[in-house]
Amino acid sequence: MLGHLGIQVPDLEASTEFYSALLSTLSYTTTSLPEVKLFGPSDNSTPIPNFMLRKFAPSAEMPKPSPVHISFYAKTRKEVDEFYRRGIEVGGKGNGEPGVRSYMKGYYAAFVLDPDGNNVEAVCFGEE
Repeated sequence: MLGHLGIQVPDLEASTEFYSALLSTLSYTTTSLPEVKLFGPSDNSTPIPNFMLRKFAPSAEMPKPSPVHISFYAKTRKEVDEFYRRGIEVGGKGNGEPGVRSYMKGYYAAFVLDPDGNNVEAVCFGEE
């Protein structure tokens, strides 16, 4: 089981705005530490926030962060739809409209590229 995931972003403020809007569709809230933004379910179903953004510090070896794939569980297909709509609305790029995928039975997902090119997914396994 995954405890939490953190990604490095070049513009912490812009990424915080994007993810705050996007993850609000899944009832996530935000807290802050210096140079870090923490996101977690508003129902406190995890002991600590399970997603974080950290300010990226470029170096000669790594001038920019590598894109990653991030998946968040949604409770309903409606939340997946709203996640996708909101992601596009706040500046993300569509990378897979909401729909049933062939990955496994009942896999309903949508994909949005964040401002840094990370592939962000919302997935629901409910039949509605």
